[in-house]
Amino acid sequence: MMGELFSLGERLAGRKEARLRRGFVFAFFEALATAIPYALVLVFVRSALERGLTLTMTAWVTAGILLSVVLRLVCSRVAMSDIFIAAHALMGQARLRAADHLRRLPMGFFTQRRGGELAGIITTDLALVEDIWSHITGVFAATFALPMLVGVGLCFLDLRLGLAIFAVLPLALVVLVATTPIFVREITAVLEATADVNARIVEYVQGIAVLRAFGRHGEVYQRFVRSMETLRDALIRAEVTPSPLLSVFGFLVEAGFVVVAFVGSLLAFDGSLAPGTLLVFLVVSVGVTRQVAELGVALLMLRGSQRALERVDRLMAEPPLSEPSTPASPGARFDVAVEGVSFAYEGERVLKDVSVAFPERSLSAIVGASGSGKSTLVHLVARLWDIPRGQGAIRVGGVDIRDIPFEELHRHLSMVFQDVVLFSGTVLDNLRVGRPDATREEVERAARAARAHEFIQKLPQGYDTVLSEDGGSLSGGERQRLSIARAILKDAPIILLDEATSSVDASAEAEIQRAIDELVRHKTVVVIAHRLRTVRRAHQIVVLDQGRLAERGTHDELLKRDGLYASLWREQERAKGWHLGARERGAGPLPSKEIRGLDL
Repeated sequence: MMGELFSLGERLAGRKEARLRRGFVFAFFEALATAIPYALVLVFVRSALERGLTLTMTAWVTAGILLSVVLRLVCSRVAMSDIFIAAHALMGQARLRAADHLRRLPMGFFTQRRGGELAGIITTDLALVEDIWSHITGVFAATFALPMLVGVGLCFLDLRLGLAIFAVLPLALVVLVATTPIFVREITAVLEATADVNARIVEYVQGIAVLRAFGRHGEVYQRFVRSMETLRDALIRAEVTPSPLLSVFGFLVEAGFVVVAFVGSLLAFDGSLAPGTLLVFLVVSVGVTRQVAELGVALLMLRGSQRALERVDRLMAEPPLSEPSTPASPGARFDVAVEGVSFAYEGERVLKDVSVAFPERSLSAIVGASGSGKSTLVHLVARLWDIPRGQGAIRVGGVDIRDIPFEELHRHLSMVFQDVVLFSGTVLDNLRVGRPDATREEVERAARAARAHEFIQKLPQGYDTVLSEDGGSLSGGERQRLSIARAILKDAPIILLDEATSSVDASAEAEIQRAIDELVRHKTVVVIAHRLRTVRRAHQIVVLDQGRLAERGTHDELLKRDGLYASLWREQERAKGWHLGARERGAGPLPSKEIRGLDL
């Protein structure tokens, strides 16, 4: 079992760990060093009972015991050090590989799972394995080896009593085998309940403001309480349910001492066993039986760690976005072509045979009603989802994005959406997300271009200010400008924009607008537009309707066509109390040489 368990852990970590096996070997030698005093005590007692004990023999026995203690301490030190370091190194690497694997999974995987559940697998499950491996592996090796070594040695001393020690072990092992599936079932319930609690905590904390505003915090809190109660009950069952069988196992193991005492007494009474030998057997069998009892508990804990590793293994088995067998590169061209793309979420068709080209160094806007497929199309361009083969293709520079390596494709893309994601860390770290090797001067230059440098300088430690999760201390406009600065620093040739100013006030909108003007110079820009007035100067406007391409053209062309776009335009203008006939100043398409003054 240990070999299978270690192999699974090493497979999840993606590398072998020699220290783990070396620690296991030294734990065995620790057990051997622990067994030596038993043999020396046997020699000492027999010599004393037979009146053959001398001062020299006493000195040698004492020296031997002291030497074995030193040897045991040395082996224990090496074993513990190797096992602890190996366990933490392997599980740390497994966490990193699991996190990297999540980065490569299609977005559909995350829509079917809660963030807290995934966090629980990567943290709680692997932490359980770390704890069990570091504290139990050495114990398992020692408690397995010591009874075997001592028991075999006692068999050489007297085969009858040696076999008597092991007489009840087969029955005890049967009980342990029956206990194992019960314990594994209960520890699985604990892991699942822990994952649910993690998800509830994330849901409750992240939504606390909304819950308070709508007076629903009580209901959600009660769901959280019920989840905690489920975890409490699962933990209690994991302790209580296997306990009766574990007690039977412990009783049978301890009964080995009774068997030795009974058989030894019978043999001593008929004169076939020396009293000194019986005394040694009685003393030694106490330690042996206790070691075997600890072995059973260690075995159950290791099986529990195996179940936790299997949960991580299932996560790692989720198929990532495929990597091309023959990688291709878009070269120096960065036009985007969508060719007959159809796409469905869980069987529900979202895009239906959409074909559209986004020329290089131009601004293309995607508009339409909610649910028309705008975000899905942009997500497919970014390859957050994979288009099934036979359902169309998206090409960058004439190359199918599925044939471009994942990392290379995303080096050519920058995304700025309404919901800005910031991470716990400094402002500098957040800006370097797309370019970790950027110098501080390059970061500050990008921040100035994004109109973010001024407010960053006013933060307590400037660029070294540590932000809370999602930058909660910053305003919406400030977070958005950090997102734009991040994109400017990355300097990718393709920019994907959700309407970046729709959720900020007018003063912040002007600053963000100037930042966007700087971002999109000489780029291939695709914009999801909710407010049509913001994209009336786009080179082309793509109108989606229920997943289909309904119209395409410039703002003026689409108004003259008097189709869906014109209808949407009239509705938005009417909502603002404007007159459709009042032509906006500068409403024609932008010059093709350069995208400037986008008014997004």
